[in-house]
Amino acid sequence: MKLKTHILLILILLASFGLKAQKIDIRIFADTKMEEISFVPSFGKYYIEFDNKKQNLKKTDIISLNVKADKVRLSINDSLIGSYKQIKFLSEGLMSFFLLFPKDTTIIKERRYDDNLIVSVQDKALRLINNVEIESYIAGVVQAETWGATTNVDFFKLQAICVRNYLMMNLNKHKIDKYNLCDGVHCQAYKGRANQVEVVQGAYNSKGEVIVDSMGNIIETLFHSNSGGETVSSVDVWGKHFSHLVGKQDTFSIGTKAYQWEKFIKIRDWQRYFKEKGVNIKKDSVKYELLNFSQKEGRKKEMLGVSLIQIRKDFGLRSTFFDCQEWGSEVKLKGKGYGHGVGMSQEGAIRMCEEGYEYWQVVEHYYTGAKVKRLDEDKIINGNKE
Repeated sequence: MKLKTHILLILILLASFGLKAQKIDIRIFADTKMEEISFVPSFGKYYIEFDNKKQNLKKTDIISLNVKADKVRLSINDSLIGSYKQIKFLSEGLMSFFLLFPKDTTIIKERRYDDNLIVSVQDKALRLINNVEIESYIAGVVQAETWGATTNVDFFKLQAICVRNYLMMNLNKHKIDKYNLCDGVHCQAYKGRANQVEVVQGAYNSKGEVIVDSMGNIIETLFHSNSGGETVSSVDVWGKHFSHLVGKQDTFSIGTKAYQWEKFIKIRDWQRYFKEKGVNIKKDSVKYELLNFSQKEGRKKEMLGVSLIQIRKDFGLRSTFFDCQEWGSEVKLKGKGYGHGVGMSQEGAIRMCEEGYEYWQVVEHYYTGAKVKRLDEDKIINGNKE
C-alpha cells in the first residue's frame, strides 16, 4: 500500500509541472555505441511518426530498433515495418514515460524516460534524443547525482536549483550537434526519469528558482561530494576567480561518509614519480618532505613544486587534501574529502538540511554572496552560453 501511495504522489507531482512546460533535447546513452535497442510504452499514450506516417502504440507493444546502413530499422512485435532516416516516439496526455532496454542488459541496464524519443543513425550507431520537459529532466539529474544519499526533501530542492542553474548556463552546449545537452559527465549525469518520491517533491518545490550573485547573474553552482572540512577557491583549482567560489571552513562535512580516506603507495614508486617530475629526491629536505608532507595548517596547492591536482589525477586520489607519513616500505596518504572541493559539499549540505537549516541558508554558506531568486523576478541575468 505504501508503494502505491508513493507512485501516486510521484504521478501527481510530475503532472503538476504543467502541460505547457518547455521541453529540451537530451542525447541519452551518449557515451555508448548503441546499435540495437527496444522501446516499450510504459505509461500513457504513444504513437510513432516515420515518413509522414503515424501509428498508435499499445502498452503491450515491443518495438525493436537497430542500425541498417544509415537508417533505423523498425520492427513491432517481431514484424518488420521498414527502415527510416528518423523515427519519433511521441506522447499524448498529461504524463507519459517509456522503457528502453539494450540488447545486453548485463552491460547496460534498462532505463525509463519521460515524454518523447527521437531516433536516427549517426556514425553507424543509434542517435537517441530524449525530448523531455525541463522539470522532469532536472528531477532525473538530481536522482542520478544523489542516488541513495538521503531522503531529505530540502536537500533535493537545493540540488534541483543547482541543476537548473547549470542548465540555464549551458542550454546551448551542444547547439552544433542540434540538441541541448548530453547525459554523460561532459554535461550532467542523467540516467532516466526520477522515481524517488522525495527527489520528485524536492524538484517540484524548487520550480522557477535559481541562484544568482549580488549583480543578479546566474552563477556556476559547482559541487562535490565532501570538502574534507575546508572548501577550495576556484582560482586554486582552475586558475579563474569567481567571487562566489572562495575557500572557507566547512565543519558540516566533518565526520560524514566520504570525509576521510587512505591510500598506500610504495616508497620507491612515490620517489620515482617526483624524480620524473624533475624533483631532486637525493636532497635530505626533499626526502623528509616526501614522507612528512602535511596540510594540517590548511590546504596547499603544491607539493615540492608539483601540482596537487596533478598528483591526485596521476594516483587516482579522492582529493588533494592529504598528509603523508612513512609506513614501512610504503608511504601512507591520509586524506580528507572527495572531489575538487570547490563550491557546495553535498554531504555538508545534507547535514545542514537534516539539522534544520533552510535551503537558502545552505546556498549562502557554500556560495559566498549568492542568493536564491525566482526566474520571474526582475534583475536576473540569464547566463546561457552558446
